[in-house]
Amino acid sequence: MKKSVLNVTHENNLSPIKHKLFWLITLLFPIILLILTEVILRFINYGGNLDLFIDGPEGYENYLRCNPNVARRYFTFQSIVPSPPKQLMLRIKPSNGIRIFVIGESSTAGFPYGNNVSFPMYLQRMLKKTFPDKEIEVINISMSAINSYALLDLVDEIVEYEPDVLLIYTGHNEYYGALGVGSTQSIGNLRWFIRAYLYLEKFRTFLLIRDIISWIKIKFQELFNKSTIENLPGTLMEEVVAEQIIPYKSLLYEQGKQQFKENIERIIKIAKSKNIKVVISELVSNLKDQKPFISVDSKYGRADSCFQKAQYYESVGNYIKAKEYYIKSKDLDALRFRAPEEFNDIIHSLGKKYNIAFVPLVKYFEKESPNELIGNNLMLEHLHPNKDGYFLIAKAFYNTLKENKIISTQWNIINIDEEKKNGFTELDSVYADLSVKRLKSSWPFTPKNRPNDFFTEFKPTNILEKLSLKILQDPEYSIETAHMDLGKYYEQKGELDKALLEYYALINSIPQEVEFQINAATVLIKMKKYDEAYELLKNSLTYKKTSFAYKWLGQIELLRNNYSQAIYYLRKADMQDSQVVFNLSRAYYYNKQIVEGDNYFYLLQSIAPKSRYYLYLSRLRNLVKNNMEIPKIEIN
Repeated sequence: MKKSVLNVTHENNLSPIKHKLFWLITLLFPIILLILTEVILRFINYGGNLDLFIDGPEGYENYLRCNPNVARRYFTFQSIVPSPPKQLMLRIKPSNGIRIFVIGESSTAGFPYGNNVSFPMYLQRMLKKTFPDKEIEVINISMSAINSYALLDLVDEIVEYEPDVLLIYTGHNEYYGALGVGSTQSIGNLRWFIRAYLYLEKFRTFLLIRDIISWIKIKFQELFNKSTIENLPGTLMEEVVAEQIIPYKSLLYEQGKQQFKENIERIIKIAKSKNIKVVISELVSNLKDQKPFISVDSKYGRADSCFQKAQYYESVGNYIKAKEYYIKSKDLDALRFRAPEEFNDIIHSLGKKYNIAFVPLVKYFEKESPNELIGNNLMLEHLHPNKDGYFLIAKAFYNTLKENKIISTQWNIINIDEEKKNGFTELDSVYADLSVKRLKSSWPFTPKNRPNDFFTEFKPTNILEKLSLKILQDPEYSIETAHMDLGKYYEQKGELDKALLEYYALINSIPQEVEFQINAATVLIKMKKYDEAYELLKNSLTYKKTSFAYKWLGQIELLRNNYSQAIYYLRKADMQDSQVVFNLSRAYYYNKQIVEGDNYFYLLQSIAPKSRYYLYLSRLRNLVKNNMEIPKIEIN
């Protein structure tokens, strides 16, 4: 009876409407809580901005830049997080603009060089000379330790920025790049699940959950392995590898191959749906001079045995057989830091299937290699090209674009080989050499348990090595900063030719950065190479208006006796600069505009009455007033 009475009382207390409302609130509460959490996390900017592009730096409001933190989408607990090359892109694509995006991994980024030696920058310089009437932008969206999953994720954003062409050079990181089947960042091999994971990363609540799980994972590693992720020795190569042994034709091998095919095919489909032309390239790696990292027994043979056979055939002059076994050795290498040849087969088939331009890069590299065996002549270690190799990739892409009449049906004839010597200094070479030595001082080039002793053993002996070592040790110190510091060092020593080369390397790295052009122009002015300085400063105005550029353009025009043009530029310069006011007054006097000249004479009198400029201008003014012969223009 009591139970019945209680039930009746409960039912009487909740009307049908309240009963439904109670259950509705109960069901919606988790959703409301999630929304509220998301709002709070967005308000505090949890996780930071992970967009592909962010606003340009101060003074470059017309530009966007690649987000240096975008890779945090894919790396949750690595101590080393890669970033795309430093570069700027116009916020609004101009009517004469040609916008080319390049996607790939560390080889596309230009490792171990700076952006000035990457093949996309070589390509941009070639195309700018070919099409001087067009605004050519080659935007390099590439990073170390990513693979086709990250590129597919990024392409969804790339297509929003009006690309004309998409260039693809990728595949070596497919197994160990973030979210790869053998990566420490793997979350399985279900493609739909990984795509959903990448989509959910747009939500801050998901990022919070992801970071909590990563934190728990780190704590478990500390508990059971007595070490932390931060204490891992050395390089990104070590940090990304979970499955060291992936035998040829094994389940993981096939899964990696399948994910590469499906993701690249999806990228091509997205691009073609937006009428973006696609160019895809074969992959190249070091065959002749990189022995396999890990050999295992299999029905297909052993990688080390095949490598020995290749060396034998090479020694007896049978280079066709040697190449066959070098390729087989690379494919059987169970540590998959070099893409297997089947990836090039996939690239060939997708190129034919979708009728897209195809770069036969292997032939380019073989043609430049002794006996057509690709080795250290073009490679620094297992797969990253040297400066000659990067130039060769740019040349191959350029010729493919030209042969397929992409960009235009009419191409101006230029000597693209001239670009090979531009934008590269000895600092780039030394830094690349030390980067490779550091890489080879750690696994997989040395045993896993051997510490990387590069930093303790290497002792710099000159300024180039000191700067290069600082780049490697200090995350806040970049190759660009080193070029700048070295340029200043050479200026102080009076070695202006060397200083100029460092500044030109910077200009070729980030063409829109006006500071680099101003530094180079300053050196040219010291060398009295006014015509070269003039062209550089005039070009700088297309990126950013500076008083320095207007001042020296005006002064050089004054030296050329182009008084009206000198006045045009000098009037845009800083009127608190006594040298500017002095030369502007001179320009008016020489142009027979006496009243205007007097106006700036009095201005100079007010801001710098004791300066040498005022004394000189006083004498000049007297000569002008008395119709006497005035001196020839000199830079003052």
